[in-house]
Parts: sequence; structure tokens; C-alpha cells
Amino acid sequence: MNCKIKTALVTGSTAGIGLAIATSLAREEATVIINGRTKKRVYDAIKQIRSQYSDAKLEPLVADESESSAVASTIRQFPKVAILINNVGIGELKPFEKISDNDWSKLIETNFMSGASG
Repeated sequence: MNCKIKTALVTGSTAGIGLAIATSLAREEATVIINGRTKKRVYDAIKQIRSQYSDAKLEPLVADESESSAVASTIRQFPKVAILINNVGIGELKPFEKISDNDWSKLIETNFMSGASG
């Protein structure tokens, strides 16, 4: 894949699969928007990618992309995204019967609807 002129947004890209995808896109010379909910995690991820690819074109985005207002702000800040990897997601680590209606709503909003917000 030739990504030299592409801008990619990988939500949840500070660890795990999201970080691996962001790193791969950086290797392919895409401009990669690194997203996480805290400044420290975003900049730690950028540092980790740059330790492998010093010329990587990386943009920080500290935002909770499960929130529709954050998605709208991201679209305004980065209107030319050509590649979107919507990797944001949450889970409830408690027994099924202990998950409240509000917890279910948050799970559905984050895991299913965040990719359609904006």
C-alpha cells in the first residue's frame, strides 16, 4: 500500500491493535493521527512509533472519540482524513446481571455508534 499522500486517523491508537495499526501506517509513510484520551498516552505512543520510524508524520489528538462532540471537533480539526480505523471501544468487567441500563447505553453508544457520529 502506498500511503505517502494519505492522512489516517486511528482511534484508540495508544496501545494494542490501534498502536500496531498506527505504526504500520507510519511505516507506509501516511500522516497518522494518534488518538487517545490522555495527553501522556498520546505522546508516549508517538514517542514509541518515532523510536522505530524517526521520520514518521504523526499528529496528536487527545480526545474521547466515544463522545459525539469530540467526533465533530475532530472532523473540523482534520477535514482531510482519507483512512479511518475506528478502533475505539469499551467493555464492562462485571457480571451480566449487574450491568445497568445506563451501562448498556454507554456500551452501545461507544462500541457501535461512535463510527457513525459526526
